[in-house]
Amino acid sequence: MSAAEGVIRFEYQLDRALAPFATGAEFMRLNAWRSILHRLTLLGQCATRYEGYGFGNVSLRCAQDPAAFLITASQTGGKFRTEVEDWAQVTQADLQQFRVDAIGLLPPSSEAMTHAMIYAADQQVNCVLHVHSPDIWRQTSELALSHTDARVAYGTPDLASHVSRLFKAHAMRPMVFTTLGHEDGVFACGRDVDTAAHALLDVLAAALACQSEARS
Repeated sequence: MSAAEGVIRFEYQLDRALAPFATGAEFMRLNAWRSILHRLTLLGQCATRYEGYGFGNVSLRCAQDPAAFLITASQTGGKFRTEVEDWAQVTQADLQQFRVDAIGLLPPSSEAMTHAMIYAADQQVNCVLHVHSPDIWRQTSELALSHTDARVAYGTPDLASHVSRLFKAHAMRPMVFTTLGHEDGVFACGRDVDTAAHALLDVLAAALACQSEARS
């Protein structure tokens, strides 16, 4: 199977309809933050990055059904603004069978299983942001960031298992961690959209400060 960014590596059953819970103030807040992350090129699509595939995805636990979550659909990273049709609602994730049931016009992001593992690992996490930041990723050690093993590829059962262990080992929230086996991969998780986003930007600022210090 191709190791390219954006390849879905889990089985899924898709009920083709608009995601019913893609509404409300917190969802609109997430969508606004997603546009900000796009402007910062922390998610998006570029011919010279990751073989031209879209990269980055964001999700939100559904208040109406805490077992479900909304996530950007596969290969929507290139859009600055997303509409309801660009989202999928994962209604059930089977972490053992590596399979999800979802509602949407497009399949959920290729990282949906990693998001599912994070939500299963901590019921207090209600938002997950997955971005690609070389600035943060390359300074994982300098920033003392939690991380998954470099031998573990993206979107795999191994990555999901590593994430679960990471959450058990590190209790502090919000949490920002890198995936060393997934080029430039960074996850930020928090109790709500703003908490996750602010934690991510705080780490980005620290990474940029580190770079400036190293050059001086």
